[in-house]
Amino acid sequence: MKVIVSTAVSSDGYLDDRSPDRLILSTPEDWAEVHRLRAACDAILVGAETIRRDNPSLLVGDEVLRRERIDRGLPSNPVKVTLTASCRLSPEANFFTRGDQEKIVFTTCPDPGPLRQVATVIPAAEITAALIVTELEKRGLRSLLV
Repeated sequence: MKVIVSTAVSSDGYLDDRSPDRLILSTPEDWAEVHRLRAACDAILVGAETIRRDNPSLLVGDEVLRRERIDRGLPSNPVKVTLTASCRLSPEANFFTRGDQEKIVFTTCPDPGPLRQVATVIPAAEITAALIVTELEKRGLRSLLV
């Protein structure tokens, strides 16, 4: 599996700050590249804390790129993937409610509760990169944007 990591980092090397507000590090050009990367990948992975703090929808934001995916025989948006130990994720989060693509939750939580209603839940004693890649490849996914 091809794994691409995309992140915005401040000039002093930080991904975020301690404030409850989202730290904006990206320019419009950065976001255009993020959407190109999303459109090029089969799946996109974010952590549970990103879902809780930023409430991302993780959709391809450019209509032309969505149409190109469809023309290649792909869904309009990549599969969404997250990891959680606590299962403290709202089923109402944009991750689960925006877009009709599959949502996958890897978890070590013994009882994922309502997440089973809104996503494919993959329970594990330990979440590892090998587990994630193996499970996604089993589903025919060949590329992952993190």
